[in-house]
Amino acid sequence: MPIHPAPAPDSDTQANTVHTAQVPEAGEEPLSVLLELTDEVLGIRCDPGENFFDHGDSMAAAQLCALAARRHSWTITPRDLFAWESFSLLAGVIERDGTERRNTAPAPGRSVV
Repeated sequence: MPIHPAPAPDSDTQANTVHTAQVPEAGEEPLSVLLELTDEVLGIRCDPGENFFDHGDSMAAAQLCALAARRHSWTITPRDLFAWESFSLLAGVIERDGTERRNTAPAPGRSVV
């Protein structure tokens, strides 16, 4: 039985929907957030060891990347979804990138010269 991605919301719904950046709560791992976003985009629950393209296509990949950027300020691309062989590996990269950004960010109230 073929699996079909969930239909995308129409442009009016997307244009009128306000999304704020959602920072994962303490203890919430990028993997669980990534799988939740994937479930939202594809309409199916994926296993951490699966690759996005086991179920989705390039259009769905673009939707996932945009959703991840809008809600969590993650910078991932469809190429990243293809390159990393599983959601677990991709989540590790997301977590590492987030840690590096936090560690290199200037302290509040300090200017960068």
